Amino acid sequence: METHVQLSTLTKAFCGCPYNYGAQPNTTICPVCMGLPGALPVLNSKVIESAVKLGLALNCKLSLNSKFDRKQYFYPDLPKGYQISQFDIPIATNGYVDLDLPVEFGGGHRRFGITRVHMEEDAGKLLYSGNGISSAPRIPVLVDLNRAGVPLLEIVSEPDMRNGIEAAEYASEIQRVVRYLGISNGNMQEGSLRCDVIVSIRPIGQSEFGTEVAEFFDATIAKGADVKLATNWIMGDIAAYMKNEKVSINDIKLNPQELAELIASIKGGTISVKIGKEILFELIAKGETVKGLIEEKNLVQASLSLCRCSIFNYRSQQ
Repeated sequence: METHVQLSTLTKAFCGCPYNYGAQPNTTICPVCMGLPGALPVLNSKVIESAVKLGLALNCKLSLNSKFDRKQYFYPDLPKGYQISQFDIPIATNGYVDLDLPVEFGGGHRRFGITRVHMEEDAGKLLYSGNGISSAPRIPVLVDLNRAGVPLLEIVSEPDMRNGIEAAEYASEIQRVVRYLGISNGNMQEGSLRCDVIVSIRPIGQSEFGTEVAEFFDATIAKGADVKLATNWIMGDIAAYMKNEKVSINDIKLNPQELAELIASIKGGTISVKIGKEILFELIAKGETVKGLIEEKNLVQASLSLCRCSIFNYRSQQ
């Protein structure tokens, strides 16, 4: 579970603007909030203090050296085009929350691991009217930047929860902690505490979570495949095939080596994406090789340089 805690600081994370929930749109903004050229952010020290408090309260190991990173974010509610966040060196790591579940929910002691706590800024807000479409024909969406730059602490848990009750109890405990520390009001109705739940599913009766697709992906990347392209192929065409045929990734005859070869052939311009999709299903069903299919079906994509040579040779013979 990823939990975003909005801090109750007097000013935003990197500028002197206040933030008041419910204020008139775009009334608490400045060049830093709007991402104007030349505007330089200055970190609010209270954000660090709050992060340290929360890290200690969650039994985390604090990082004596930390830094901020740019997270590319192309969306109108954060005009500068990136979010100031933390990636590889978060402020706190490796913590846990201990809970005694209520008797009516089965009771028992549970420990939920905390992967990391990191600092970041919030984005603005897009305002829609009606059913998500504005009544104003020339302004389909309105942007309120009051929230842009508001300090957040993101808490990432380990996948230790096994049902909705445990997830709810964990979220309630985080809410109690931040309120006790005085770093946030934790009001979910105001967006001061937001939870993103990532759910892994498995068939009834299966005790272990399936990792076959993840292992197939890792093996494909290990063979040199482009990460983004490998993701698109596995989660797109290959997943669609498995769903339609009601088979698992262990049942198909395509292996990571050949998928990496297919991706490399498309990326290198040897074959087109369309041809790649056509031979993919033969790779899945028959276990052929990419190189063999390309040669057998004469599928090499003609390059511009080859065309120029052909034209030159033709003219020379005239």
